[in-house]
Amino acid sequence: MKSSVLSLLGGLLLLTGVGCNHLHCDDGCVNDPIATASAVDFVYEGDFFNYHSADTYFWDTVLSDAFVTFEGINFYGVVQVRIFDDFGGLIFDEIFIGNGGTLTAKSISSVGFSGLWEVQIDSTGVDGLVHIILD
Repeated sequence: MKSSVLSLLGGLLLLTGVGCNHLHCDDGCVNDPIATASAVDFVYEGDFFNYHSADTYFWDTVLSDAFVTFEGINFYGVVQVRIFDDFGGLIFDEIFIGNGGTLTAKSISSVGFSGLWEVQIDSTGVDGLVHIILD
């Protein structure tokens, strides 16, 4: 009897632990950024909790420069955005720092060569909603 009660308690503890990892959801809810692109825009967005990552994306664009819009809501942490043009020239490098509020920033890159651009987004301790648009 004692062993079956312990097995039952162990099973209940196991069941309560399943599905409690709020950091990763099957539907991409937290710490799972989404990046989409067309020839004229690149969009990166996500809902983050203590997110640390160095992400690299390749964007085939007809643009020679880009307007960069950064928006963080309930944003903590540091996000660095770097853009390299088709020949590997660094045309944008900016750091965005959040302190828990809303941060909106708009910038423009230097002129570069259209083609396959590399977009690097480095995140350190990021919390909140982040939305980055290059167009």
